Amino acid sequence: MSEPNVLDPTTAWMQIIAILTTAADTPPTSGAVNPDLRSLTLGAQIVASRALALLPADVDGDLEDVVLDVVASCSVGDLIRAAGDAARRHPAEAFPAGAAAVITELEDLVTETAAEPAGGAVS
Repeated sequence: MSEPNVLDPTTAWMQIIAILTTAADTPPTSGAVNPDLRSLTLGAQIVASRALALLPADVDGDLEDVVLDVVASCSVGDLIRAAGDAARRHPAEAFPAGAAAVITELEDLVTETAAEPAGGAVS
């Protein structure tokens, strides 16, 4: 029996893309530009674009309809970690072909979030 709150793999993959896109689009919360934070947002954009490339053409138009389970005020690191959590909800084989390589890149990006300043901002 399936759980009612578990997303199917395609919807979960789209949610990962949407979360990473949100992370990539997150503006800095202070005037100073932090190179580590900029690196995380760029990494999120790259991983999101690679994940998007794996979606079948008939599905990618549905990304606007994806409901995110994350708070809009999350830091870039929080968003990246949320995408990593979403990727672990299914085995890599359940996602589109080639997903294992993208998940590995996402895991590397999650590891990089350990260096993120508190709250994703520079004081």
